[in-house]
Amino acid sequence: MRRFALLLLPLLAGCATGPSLQSRMAAYIGAPEEKLVQSLGVPDKQIAVNGVDYLAYVHSQAQIQPAFIGPGFGGFGGFGPWGGGGFGPWGAGYGGVYSGGLPEDVQVWSCEVTFTVKDSRVWNVTFKGNDCG
Repeated sequence: MRRFALLLLPLLAGCATGPSLQSRMAAYIGAPEEKLVQSLGVPDKQIAVNGVDYLAYVHSQAQIQPAFIGPGFGGFGGFGPWGGGGFGPWGAGYGGVYSGGLPEDVQVWSCEVTFTVKDSRVWNVTFKGNDCG
C-alpha cells in the first residue's frame, strides 16, 4: 500500500497549482513603489488624488467565434442540384452555414489590478473583472 501511495505522489503534484493572482499581487503590499514598477512595468493607468497614487495594470483577451446558422434553406455546398445546403431538389433542408454578415460571438476576459500607493509604498490592491482568479 505504501508503494502505491508513493506512485500517486507525482500524479497529485501535477494537479497542484501555483499561488493565485490575488496572493501574488498582495505580496507587493508594503513594498516600495519602485519595486512594483520594476516587477510589473509601467502601469496602464495612473492617477494621483490627495497625495495617494493609484496604479492600474489591465489585462484583457477576446475570443471571436463566427456566427453559425443551423437548419435552414440554401447555403454553400450540399446535395441539391443547385448546391443548396440540404437534401431536396432546391437545396432546402438541414444545411448549417457560416454567415458572412451576422454578428459573431465575442467573449472577453479581463482583469484590472489597481495598487494604492501612499508615501512611496504600496498600501492596498484591488481587483476588477471576470478573469482575476
